[in-house]
Amino acid sequence: MKPRANTADLKMLGSAKSGKAGVLLALGLLVTVPYFTIEHHLLFTPALAPLTSIDRMTPFFPLAIWCYISLYLLLLLPLLLVRDSVNLRQMAFGFGWIALASHAVFVFWPTAVPALVTASQVTDPMLRIVLAADSNGNAIPSLHASLAVYCALCCTRLVKNWKFLATLWAWVLLILASTLLTKRHEFLDICAGAALGWGVFAALFRQRPEESAECKALQSTLRARQDMSRGFEARVAKLAAQDGRKRALEFAVFIALAVCGVWLTVTGWANSRWFLPAAGIPVTALALNAFVLLMHDGMHSSLFPNRQWNRIGSVLLGATFVMSYSAYRVLHTRHHKFLGDSRDPDDYQNYLPRPRVLLWSLHFMRLSVGPVLYLALIPVLGLKYGTGEERRHILSEYFFLLATYSVLWRLVPGGLLLVAWLVPLLIVATLTAIRGFTQHGITDASDPYIASRTILPSPLVGFFLLHENYHLEHHLFPEVPSYHLPRLHGLIWPRLPRVVSGRSYLEFLARFLRATPRLDETPIGLESPEEKFT
Repeated sequence: MKPRANTADLKMLGSAKSGKAGVLLALGLLVTVPYFTIEHHLLFTPALAPLTSIDRMTPFFPLAIWCYISLYLLLLLPLLLVRDSVNLRQMAFGFGWIALASHAVFVFWPTAVPALVTASQVTDPMLRIVLAADSNGNAIPSLHASLAVYCALCCTRLVKNWKFLATLWAWVLLILASTLLTKRHEFLDICAGAALGWGVFAALFRQRPEESAECKALQSTLRARQDMSRGFEARVAKLAAQDGRKRALEFAVFIALAVCGVWLTVTGWANSRWFLPAAGIPVTALALNAFVLLMHDGMHSSLFPNRQWNRIGSVLLGATFVMSYSAYRVLHTRHHKFLGDSRDPDDYQNYLPRPRVLLWSLHFMRLSVGPVLYLALIPVLGLKYGTGEERRHILSEYFFLLATYSVLWRLVPGGLLLVAWLVPLLIVATLTAIRGFTQHGITDASDPYIASRTILPSPLVGFFLLHENYHLEHHLFPEVPSYHLPRLHGLIWPRLPRVVSGRSYLEFLARFLRATPRLDETPIGLESPEEKFT
């Protein structure tokens, strides 16, 4: 038995070594080939990175080049220290992401370091070799700084010996200093690179908060769901089935609206006919608003039956309004799971329960700048609560957004992009703020029946909202696709003991404004459908 065990261990060790060798080769090519290709085949004129007083005071010290090139030894350390494939995969992903994101910036937003030393000042042979191979371009963010900091942080996770760590970070500081002493980088480059390395490490390896799996609010919601579906289980299950024809119709309508709206705006822009953008902007906004709602179905795996296509479609939809599908899905899943609990990220009373005047101010902030704040906060909170796989998805999607919008910004005139996309997006932000506040504002989150509000507008408005107005029904049965929510509403509405509802979003806003002087938190639109139908 012992020889067999030794043979198995040797095979695993050989497999691990070959895996590390493959990672080393792949990442080495990922860093070097694009880097030098971009340097020698510029698409855009680089901007000169500004000098700071630190750059001016730092002397030129050619021998620091040896410390500068020692980075390549530092980059090997995480591979030598890691012992498991999970950590290896996560570390390699972060390294690759830094390289790809940096190269995207180098391609579309190139910067260069001013020539701070003359050829006659360069006497060290190694420095001459480096200067011959590497120009002053690809400055911000400094790959030297980002990869040094990232790899050192990875090593810090793997080794807890304080002497080793002290030596390691002294080495990192010397490498960072050498970039200034050899005049290969500037202080701003180093700061940007170090921040990037630290940020990617924190995004991937920050410890998730420990949370109890118990949630009384969720149990209350599940009981309400069971009560509403009792006797109708088969019909509810049928409504959860996806209908490809209905989804295809929605995509056809709203993609056509997007194309029509953008065409009207571009045509009007090109021919100075401003009445065309006046029509095109709201049409584009209607389409973008539908894309938000379609991605919402994707978060519940009801956009497409196939899991992979569901994610791809949701990522592409989210890209139209600069949103990471995976980041938002992490938070939205928490919202559904913890509705009525102190962990619900969408319940403002969890952040500022008292005094009421401050809580009320958050309602107005949500209605005004809420969507813009969400764009900034969603990736932060998504990375905080996401699993390792979800964090990789989030970073992948933000790289996709970086590359996509860099191309658009370079190819499309800024003024046209502003009119054809940003202005409609601001309209969508307003619609999203109103819809989101109406769904849960001035309700009772502790009661699953009145924690979510259903609005009953005209069928046309309901269609353009993809029936998201049936929000109570959605929270009770989130697996039901949006196009089946009207039928679900007709099935369970007569059985609901109490609800908060209204006929229109404007009516709700009017009632909210009337309640504001009194800071009246009585649920708006409280009624009992069960009593009416009885």
